[in-house]
Amino acid sequence: MSRASFAMLGLAFAAAACSGSRPPEELSGLWSAGPAACAAGVGVRFGADAIEVVYESQVETLFDRPRYELEETGDRFRVRILYDLPRQAGGAGHASAHGVIVLARHEDGTVAPELHTLVDGRTGAARTRIVDDPAVTALTLQPCGAHPWSGGLRGRSQT
Repeated sequence: MSRASFAMLGLAFAAAACSGSRPPEELSGLWSAGPAACAAGVGVRFGADAIEVVYESQVETLFDRPRYELEETGDRFRVRILYDLPRQAGGAGHASAHGVIVLARHEDGTVAPELHTLVDGRTGAARTRIVDDPAVTALTLQPCGAHPWSGGLRGRSQT
């Protein structure tokens, strides 16, 4: 194998390491807090490069380069999302802190975090938020539009 081939292979691995993983198909499309937000086109999109909040024509990143690990599918859907905490100006010079969110499906077809933990990669110390966690508020969502979880027999609504 030539040096150029090794260089291209190295670049491919570096690019893969910098990007996130693909989200499960169950999380495709727009997810919102309710029907009014869905109608307004306001919500959250789960992507490989970022989990983003969509406000009509404006998009803001919640979590950059998330890594999705599917734990369960179907009615017991659960996905673990790992993300790196952003580096703050004047903060530590290395990226070792990360967050872990576990999203789970509820009987009504919504998803909500079961767990949100912040982990210091150097010490292993973990902090779990229980009360007033903004990630729980931001990621307690229902799918907008047609979705297998919101449709009953032959796509009919169960409500």
